[in-house]
This record gives sequence, C-alpha cells and structure tokens, in this order.
Amino acid sequence: MQEEQQVARITLVAKVEFLPAVASFVREISVKLGLAGNDIEQLELVVEEACMNVIEHAFDPEERGSFDVVILRKPGQVVVAVEDQGLPFDFRKFDVEKESGLGVILMKAFADEIHFLNLGRRGKRVELVKNLPYKDVEAYISQEEKDRTLSLPPISKDVPLTIRLMKPDDSVDLARCVYRCYGYTYANGDVYYPDRVRELLESSLLISHVALSPDDEVIGHIAVRKEYPDARIGERGQAVVDPRYRGHGLLNKLISASVEHAKSVGMYGTYGEAVTVHTYSQKAAFSMGARETGVLLGFTPATMLFKKIQEKDRQQRQAAVLLYTRVNEEPWRDVYPPFHHQAIIRRIYERNNFRRNIMKAVDVKKSADISPSSQVDVKVQTEASRAFMHVAQYGADLEELVKFRLRELCLRRIDCVYIDLPMSHPATPKFCASMEMLGFFFAGVIPEMSEGDVLRLQYLNNVDTDLGSIQIASDFGKELLDYVAKARG
Repeated sequence: MQEEQQVARITLVAKVEFLPAVASFVREISVKLGLAGNDIEQLELVVEEACMNVIEHAFDPEERGSFDVVILRKPGQVVVAVEDQGLPFDFRKFDVEKESGLGVILMKAFADEIHFLNLGRRGKRVELVKNLPYKDVEAYISQEEKDRTLSLPPISKDVPLTIRLMKPDDSVDLARCVYRCYGYTYANGDVYYPDRVRELLESSLLISHVALSPDDEVIGHIAVRKEYPDARIGERGQAVVDPRYRGHGLLNKLISASVEHAKSVGMYGTYGEAVTVHTYSQKAAFSMGARETGVLLGFTPATMLFKKIQEKDRQQRQAAVLLYTRVNEEPWRDVYPPFHHQAIIRRIYERNNFRRNIMKAVDVKKSADISPSSQVDVKVQTEASRAFMHVAQYGADLEELVKFRLRELCLRRIDCVYIDLPMSHPATPKFCASMEMLGFFFAGVIPEMSEGDVLRLQYLNNVDTDLGSIQIASDFGKELLDYVAKARG
C-alpha cells in the first residue's frame, strides 16, 4: 500500500451550475474505492458545501475563477480535497454562526478528520478524510470468546514470551488484544479495524512491535506513527498489554524494542502521550530514556476505560503527560522561547540533553519579514473531539485568524484545541503572547516536530479538569503539571 495515491483530479469553472457534475464525479469514484450507502450521500453534500464556499468567497464577481476537486486513496482512507487559487479566505467578514462554508463542514461532522491547509502561492485546500468501512473486531470475535475474556485468570510469569516487529497478518490478533484491554473505549479507533492497520504497516507509516504468547497470540503492542515514511521523528502510542499478562514487564520490553529499532533506522526520537489515570506507562517510558516535555490537560476522552485497572466510567476528560525519547543526536538549533516560559523550557532541554542555543528576544521587525497573511493548518479529529493548529507561517493577521478558527471549533463543540508555534522563528515570543490573550496556555515542547521544535499551547472548551486525580510518576512531571495549572490560571 502506497502512502498516498491520487486517483482523480478535475478542474472546474467556479460556477454553481457545475456542482451536479462534481457530485457525480465524487460519487462514482468513491464507490469504486469502497464507500457505500449513507456515506456516499453525506460525502456528496459536504463536498458540495466546500465547493460552494469556494464559488461564493474565493473570487471577485467579475473574475473567471476555477477550482480543483481531488480524490486520494490513503491507507484505510478516502480523501476528497477542494483546492483553489482564489482570494485568501476573508475570515473577518465571515459569521460562523449564520453563514455556510467551512463551519458547516464541521457541523455536519461527516468526516473522520478535516484538514484546512494553506498552500502559500498555490492557494488553499480543504481535505475531507473518511475512513473506509472495513470490518471491525466484532467480525472476528464470537460471543463465547467475549464472555470468556471477562473472566480469564492471570498467566504465570514463568511462560516464555516473544517480542518482534509486527507483521500485517498480525492485525486481527492486535484488534482482539485491544478489545480484551479496553472493550470499545480505546481512543485510537484504527486498532479496531485490522485491514486499516494492515495498510498503515504496508505503507511504512506505522512501525509496530508486538508481544506474543507461547502459542503466538498477540498479548502486547506498541507503535510509532509517522507523518511520512522518511520522517525522523514519530508519535509513539497504542501501548497495550493483555490484562492476563500484566506484571510480566511486557510494556518495558516493548518500549525497549521500539526504541532500539528507531535508533537503528536513524530517527532522532519519538514523542507520545502517556495517560495519567495510572503511572504504569509513564514509568515504563522512563526506564527506556523518555523524559517529560509537557502536560496536556483533557487530552484523553472520558470514554476510554482500562479493564483490570479502572472499572468505573469517568465523567471527565483526562490529562496526558507529553514524553520524548531521544534515540539519536539531533542537529544544533537556535530557538526563541517566550521570555516568560524560558525557564521551564530551558529545564526541559537540559533534562533531555537537547543541543539548543536559547536565543534572546529580538525586535521582530528588524529580524524577520512578517508577511501580511498567516498560514495555519488545522487538523480536526472529530471522534476524539480535539483539534490541532500548526502555524506554518507567521503573518500580521495571525491573532485574528486563530481567533476565527478557535471560535469555529468551539461552536462545533470540539473539546480541546492545541496550537504549535515554531520556536526556530524569532517572532514566536510575540505571537505566543497573542495566543495567550485568546485563552491558550502552556502545554509543552515537541522537539524536531517540523524541522525544529514547536511550542505547544492548549485551549480547553468548557472542559472540567480534576487536577487532584492526575497521577504523575516523577517529580519533574509534577513540576510541569503545577506550571501548566498556573499558566491556565
């Protein structure tokens, strides 16, 4: 499976009368790619909405504009993108409560993910991502097996266990393992769809290690997810251990195998989010060299349930500890942290032995050419109810643009919003202050995220947090939690 394959692209004049042709084009191609029924109908509607937004807002009345509709096949997904090179989106004149357009795309909640991308001189792009309707784990587990799983006793620690790289054919067994651990509450829904996991493995976007019982049953798992196959960092997650095998040290062994593999292929490191309803995953990560770089309040949905650890449903979203494992030496980099966060960021760097030159704050007008327009890419994970903004380019309108996007996300009841600011840019101290005026507050640092480090800020949309219930394994982690709590105010 390729990382991404463009299946079709059409260019149309920006006129309403061509919208039926767009709908027919999208319908016919999407059926061939595996979508069906109500999914097709909803896709037609939401693509039409995205196209209408271009027709109404991207071109002057007398201008003969055009736009492209692109259909892509990604591992486990169909992506429909609408691109135009018209006027930059005038968010100052757009009322997300009353008008149509991008806000309605969010409101319809058809897509599993929605990306708003700025392409610089190539214009702008909206991507609607739909997971293919593969069979989930229910198709592979009988009712008898479900009932038996609830009462399976612990396994003796004397049994020999194996750790190895995951193969595509292991994907069904992984789904069974996740089901035994979490039922259907696990936050990353990909693991419940074996064919989707298979495609991610085959495309090298997912590198997983599994633990096997003596009869080759998958009883543990950990993964590193990459943005693209050659990425030098990846997000470590999906740490799962069968409840029957807890106490065997499997999580430590899985993390160790994952770290050694990342080191051998030349990655700089991996980052991840460790849950705080318990400290097992934090301690396992520490034993393999991970260090804390932040705390994300409300990151984990309230529905996620740990069998054999936490038997009662939670009423609130839970915090996660942001961790980074450095496996190879990264380049020396100059960074411009905001002055008021400089002390804690310096502490983070020192604990991780990062090669960084912390630069003094400078006059942005003299040191950087700030363009009139910002470029902010937005990724919305509708099921987890969280969104990520990535600042690809600072512009004079950044505060207004982020304010617009934030209001749009809040109206669509997205619980948590994160924004990543590039610390390689001298303007970061200035714009960090602007973001904090909008209600964002310190979350942490992710090294080497995008050709350098990013400062992550977080925003909670009427999300309650019980700081007293957060379990942190280390003294520095507790220091970070205190800092984040004070930054929130």
